[in-house]
Amino acid sequence: MPVDCTRDDERDHVAHMTLDFGRLNLFSPEAIAELRRVGDLVPDDVSVLTVSSGYPAEDGAETADDVPGLSAGLDLTAAKDLSADEARPVIRDLHAAIAGIRDCDAVTVCGCGSYAFGAGLELAMACDVRVATADAALGLPEVDVGLVTGIQGGLLVRLVGLAAAKELIYTGVPVSGAEAADLGLVNEAVPPDEYDAAVDRWVDRLAAKSPHVLRRQKAVFRGWRSEGLERGVEESVAAIADCFDTHDQAEAMAAFLEGREPNFTGQ
Repeated sequence: MPVDCTRDDERDHVAHMTLDFGRLNLFSPEAIAELRRVGDLVPDDVSVLTVSSGYPAEDGAETADDVPGLSAGLDLTAAKDLSADEARPVIRDLHAAIAGIRDCDAVTVCGCGSYAFGAGLELAMACDVRVATADAALGLPEVDVGLVTGIQGGLLVRLVGLAAAKELIYTGVPVSGAEAADLGLVNEAVPPDEYDAAVDRWVDRLAAKSPHVLRRQKAVFRGWRSEGLERGVEESVAAIADCFDTHDQAEAMAAFLEGREPNFTGQ
């Protein structure tokens, strides 16, 4: 399938979304519709969701060419002759598809791989954690193809600051994965042969937490983002209180006090 979402073989609360609509994973209208459809089907009990290319990395990867990228962005061949009226629903659908990933209740880990451009990078920015190869190319080249950056481009300012965001958007010049890590655009940039292991480490780290608490914490972040600081804090106080009298809270506190790893078995 062009976009697939499957549960992890060993952990029910972990799922993996993969994009597989051509080597570059270009966003055609059909691919956008599929991303939106599958994004709406992520199970409610999933607390960690990976988003990555469906193409596997080469064994013993040594360069960025050996690691697939996430997406090269909008399919310009399909988009170049659209009228404004025809383009409007396509762009709205793309915004909705990416917003669906951003608003997912699960904590999202994006495997940017060796590249993410345009809408592909905006999809990555909509995720909670981003991992790339150190020699990856990450950029927003819309200005060079006669478009503005705006679907989720506002997230860039929060991640890298206004000055760096303006430079990336106005020039369209990509940065490497290592530079992106320095800017705060990605959480981690590693050599190609360490890429898969780096993504797995993030998933393992998050999957070891209480699924119930992770989903609640994601909702708190969403409140801070959309409802303003004071209202968001007010709602987060209620969320903290709601964690008490749950199995996961009791187990986590007991394990911490006893110096052992917690064993989460329920929601």
